[in-house]
Amino acid sequence: MFAVRLAPGVRVRGPIAYVPARDHFFALDPAHQAVLRRVGSRVAAVGGCADEIRTLAELGICDTEPAIPRRAFFGRSVVGRLDSLPVVDAPLVVNCFATAYCPLRCAYCHADDLMTGYRDQEDGRWLRRVLRVAGATPAMVGVVTGGEPLARIERTERLMERLAATGKAIVLDTSGVGDFSRIVPLLQRHRAHVRVSLDSADPAVNDALRPGNRRFVPPRTSSAVYAQDAIRRAVRAGIPCSVQTVVTARNHTADHLTALRDLLVRLGVTTWVLHVVVPVGKAADPRRADLLAPATVPEVVDGLLRRTAAEGIGIDIRLTSTHRAPNSTLLISAKGELAVEDVTGGGKKTFTLPRIGVRGAVLRHFRDHVDLAGHASRYLNGSLAAFEQPTGATLPRG
Repeated sequence: MFAVRLAPGVRVRGPIAYVPARDHFFALDPAHQAVLRRVGSRVAAVGGCADEIRTLAELGICDTEPAIPRRAFFGRSVVGRLDSLPVVDAPLVVNCFATAYCPLRCAYCHADDLMTGYRDQEDGRWLRRVLRVAGATPAMVGVVTGGEPLARIERTERLMERLAATGKAIVLDTSGVGDFSRIVPLLQRHRAHVRVSLDSADPAVNDALRPGNRRFVPPRTSSAVYAQDAIRRAVRAGIPCSVQTVVTARNHTADHLTALRDLLVRLGVTTWVLHVVVPVGKAADPRRADLLAPATVPEVVDGLLRRTAAEGIGIDIRLTSTHRAPNSTLLISAKGELAVEDVTGGGKKTFTLPRIGVRGAVLRHFRDHVDLAGHASRYLNGSLAAFEQPTGATLPRG
């Protein structure tokens, strides 16, 4: 007999659960769904189902008494046995631009077309549109992104408050360049997750991929230094922190990725998200074709996952399936438009939404213009092999 409750902040929608401490979605089979239907935010005594309860606790979906340790997780995010990933008809995640300003000039930036031409026009009217659309979008998670949210921190604070007020889990997507300390109390108040961008353990490689924008930061600004400082501050403050890495031709080797993994473990990071660069935004420019990673990258990542699991290293590793389903994200521009990937054009399609009926318009555009299977696959690690159970080292509780 276990005393079980849903872990703080966990969101559940049908067969899908989101764990904010890990910034991780899981698809649950019927047996694990049945356990969750028997528990809630209050402690409940649950008999039987010991294997299911243990797995849900190891993943951080449930808390138990006596406590079951969290364990690292790798592979396809399926809990139990499912023949296929769930079908979604509403967004799991919406990415909300707090601003189009950015202190960096990332070589592969996929959102460059939603920043160039937007920056100099940002005003309060645009922000009000962003807040309205973000609040009306029925996503489980709202990612505050840009641009760089720390570059227009007042807008970021208002957007975070709006997302929290509408019941969404919050993720702050940042390079770390800016006054990260200012946002820490708000992140703590809303149990937000921080996702910091870092592409290499070698500062020279990272800074070449993510150089400073001389319009907004002094010369010799190092994105690697800012990123690692933000990670340290988040970890010290007890804020769940992950790192996201864009895998390109310059950082795709097993040795390179292993060095970065080991650095993240030393920094206290317990979730690492890998995105294989796709030819959209700046990376769609034929002159940047040398950035595109070779087709062998999924095999390299699979080998990295299996070594990490076998060595019992305490870090989750996710691989989004953007390289297989590039039209899988939903965005809100700094102007309050809805945006989706335009794969053939290498940019974005944008839609101006009505003042009335915003939620319905968002759902219609999402269902008509986003690859729904790709959306689920992106957040459930559909491009990876399945592991039977959590398999890595014990993680610190968060």
